[in-house]
Amino acid sequence: MIEEILNTIKQHENYKGQIVKIYELNGVDYKRCEVPSFIDERVRKALERLGIFSLYTHQVEAIEALKNGFNVILTSSTASGKTLAFNIPVLDALYRNKKATALYLYPTKALAQDQLEKLKLFSEFPIGTYDGDTPQDERIYLRNKGRIIIANPDILHVGLLPNHLLFGRFLSNLKFIVIDEAHYYSGVLGSHFAMVMRRLRRILSYYGSFPQFFLSSATLENPEEFSFKLVGEHFKWIKGPALSPFKKLFVIFNPAIVNETLNIRKSTLSEAIWIVETLLNQGKNVIVFEKSRKGVEILSKQLKERIGNTFEISPYRAGYTVTLRREIEKRIKSGQVRCVVSTNALELGIDIGELDATVIVGYPGTLSSLFQQSGRSGRVKESITFFIVSSNPLDQYFTKDPEYLFSNKFESISIDLDNPYIIKPHLACAAYEVPLSPDIDSEYFGNYFGNGVKELESNGTIVKKSEHFFLNSKTSIASQFSLRSTGEEHIRLIDMETGKTIEKMSKKRALEEAFPSAVYLHLTETYVVKKMDLENGVIYLKKEQTDFYTDALAIETIWIEKTIREKQLRHINVYFGEVVVEEVIRGFVKKQFFTDRKIETCPLDLPKIEFKTKAMWFTIEDSIVNKIKSVEDLPGSIHALEHALVGMLPIIVQCDRKDIGGVSHPKHPDTNLTSIFLYDGVEGGIGITEKAFERVEDLLNITFKSISSCPCKEGCPSCIYSPKCGNENKPLSKNGSILLLKEILS
Repeated sequence: MIEEILNTIKQHENYKGQIVKIYELNGVDYKRCEVPSFIDERVRKALERLGIFSLYTHQVEAIEALKNGFNVILTSSTASGKTLAFNIPVLDALYRNKKATALYLYPTKALAQDQLEKLKLFSEFPIGTYDGDTPQDERIYLRNKGRIIIANPDILHVGLLPNHLLFGRFLSNLKFIVIDEAHYYSGVLGSHFAMVMRRLRRILSYYGSFPQFFLSSATLENPEEFSFKLVGEHFKWIKGPALSPFKKLFVIFNPAIVNETLNIRKSTLSEAIWIVETLLNQGKNVIVFEKSRKGVEILSKQLKERIGNTFEISPYRAGYTVTLRREIEKRIKSGQVRCVVSTNALELGIDIGELDATVIVGYPGTLSSLFQQSGRSGRVKESITFFIVSSNPLDQYFTKDPEYLFSNKFESISIDLDNPYIIKPHLACAAYEVPLSPDIDSEYFGNYFGNGVKELESNGTIVKKSEHFFLNSKTSIASQFSLRSTGEEHIRLIDMETGKTIEKMSKKRALEEAFPSAVYLHLTETYVVKKMDLENGVIYLKKEQTDFYTDALAIETIWIEKTIREKQLRHINVYFGEVVVEEVIRGFVKKQFFTDRKIETCPLDLPKIEFKTKAMWFTIEDSIVNKIKSVEDLPGSIHALEHALVGMLPIIVQCDRKDIGGVSHPKHPDTNLTSIFLYDGVEGGIGITEKAFERVEDLLNITFKSISSCPCKEGCPSCIYSPKCGNENKPLSKNGSILLLKEILS
């Protein structure tokens, strides 16, 4: 019984009351019904061979919605049969129409390979993965004969779309496009992928092909809005169960305090080690999730040193060869590996068999990821999850308001369809693929289309012939930019030992992440920046093992260019609009891995960064300001509140804390009032602060709870301190920020 594990944990010598809350999640009774009678007999027989004689009701709802001509987005928990919900109607269509084809899109190669193996159990159609590892002869075969092609966003962007004439047969007969793990596409990647989808749809229109879309996702706050933004078509939302059919204990575990005055706790890794050891000794198969690749290696090493002679333990992360990953997956599935320590590489739906327990070391960044990771255990029986929170404000919030985890509130996914830095290169790609037509293509590319075409024409990227615009090049520019960044990638990062370029990035990102002496992580290796030569667009790095990481310290100034939306919320006026941010990286701080202990602060002299983006801001009435001034320091109060808002925003909008910036001002020259700004840290904006504007009351309430319930006296890393504050967290007033929020929300 899984309850016995908790008794053993509580009797352990290391237990000091770290368990905050235990949730007993009783299995949901999934209702079943017959396989729809209209499904082809060959598909029904294939299901029976696999021991499937009935389906869940949400699967049937999705199948029937597709039959009725809808695009579908299905959201449900892990192990709830989402894959069958699209495989059945796709294979049904392929059996009925001998020419019909389908395109499956997965965010990773590993997931694509896993899906290929599942599909092969169903049919003998020509099916294959089409990615950078696919041999040339197999590519030709799939283009000429393939009925289902399984690809990823990057190969679609640089391989399929620019060379669509080679795929004419496949695209002309395309009936379905499946986008699995759709919640993966947010922020910069999501905004790029939305443009890739529009490029794909206009190419399909050229071939007279109008397929249906099926999106499969973890639970989202805004599924219908999200799916429309991602694809550009309307969807029917099928809401599946949010919980597993099997009982699960979910344990929130806060590491023991080692310094009560400073509110410093034991490292999450040291707590994870004895919990994992306890689980293994209880005969459980365990998966551990650690956010960083370095953390995976260190935790695996320490576990092996401690209990490696008794149990087989294996790390798993991106950067391993395909062969090695497949071997580890097989050993987990067979039960040889009793404990696997992974980054989020195993979070998505790769089949690794039956696991009894999940240990999550630090909040993975989103609620959907948290529950995806938890759901990797307990797919066929009862299970237990230990969520070990770190000391940062986001993690600590769940110790103060644990009920929030199960309140059915999820992050909104941000996608920006108006970012010129993202749209312009895709317009150039589209002009190469099928010449741009202003009358038609403004429907695909939205409000910025006209200005984008003018800019591209004026700089000679595209040329007008008759009524159409053509790319002024014999080759596509798709390979010249990444789907994971914005801005022009003029800076090359060069490995000093090999002389090879390991990465390209924008000047802004280089100044923020690859400054002199910065520790930079690329794939599996740690590098230290030795020289920055911005004039020639190169940065030189050297591989080094370090026990610390680096954070840039930035001072920002912000100017309002245009107000797009505004509203009043109680005692504040809230705005969303376009801004210009000036950022100066004045130095950096070295911090020890895993403990986050500050080692030293180092100065830097770097050029100013200036960029346009989007922001949410609010102004505070003078009457409230005067109340705060009478009892607390105003600059410290608004500075503390700004930090806390940035720290809490990822609970409301799916994003990384590093994608957001904040500025507070006692009397901003553009508003002439006390103002607090939150801005998208990406040139042009990616929709984060637009969602923050829409859900600002939720954000303020969560932030109030985070600060007011923190046990520290004057502020700490768990409430108002920021790891990237250019003023080194001075001035800050915890009491002032609480009073300010009380006034705002009263």
